[in-house]
Amino acid sequence: MGRAGYRLTVDVRWSLRWVMVAVQAFGPLTICRQVSSRRGSMSHAWQRTAAMTVALSHVLPEGSLPLSAMKEDLSVAYIHMLASACGLTVGSWSQDYDGRDATLSSSVDYTPHMYAPKIDVQLKCSGQEDIVRADTVAWSLDVRTYDLISKRNRSNPALLCVLVVPPEAGHWLHLTVDGLLARSHMYWQWGHQLPPVKCDQQSQTVHISKSNLLTPKALLELMEEASKWQPQI
Repeated sequence: MGRAGYRLTVDVRWSLRWVMVAVQAFGPLTICRQVSSRRGSMSHAWQRTAAMTVALSHVLPEGSLPLSAMKEDLSVAYIHMLASACGLTVGSWSQDYDGRDATLSSSVDYTPHMYAPKIDVQLKCSGQEDIVRADTVAWSLDVRTYDLISKRNRSNPALLCVLVVPPEAGHWLHLTVDGLLARSHMYWQWGHQLPPVKCDQQSQTVHISKSNLLTPKALLELMEEASKWQPQI
């Protein structure tokens, strides 16, 4: 599909400023108007239409890595990118046995609190639209992982991070003269703030608020919180 054929559904109440932001992000667009009684549902329609109509940056050849493995790699690369912008180091583990895929480390002295605090990170990635709700992102964890990251006696606090990407890998990244655009968002949830696991359940759904968007600023604030971590033994 040519760039002139891009379509984007826009609520008539949106200002021209937001339309221009969309044009800058996705290129030339054919704008169609649609009236909606709920701005939230209109936003989701906008996201779905944009994801379907933006041209693929590339097509994967037959025999490529499974999409699940690609998502795993992308989530690791994403946390590395954020950590680099925050002056943090990322430690990897050979096995995800203790509910951690990586550990973020700071070199800051947060006196009177901890020096060089750490955060254990459990990474997830999905391109499924049904996990994205109006105000939350819903992720189902197996009970063992849920229990591990919610333990209050961990040496480091655990952070669940869910990366939401478009379904097609060719939509994940877009390179322009302005730089590399990652069409993805990572949301976070402290494990120790999760409620106890319900009895006789094999999985537990975590509802992460969309306000918990992992940005460099948010990550630095989380690390400062981690400096005050005191395991409950």
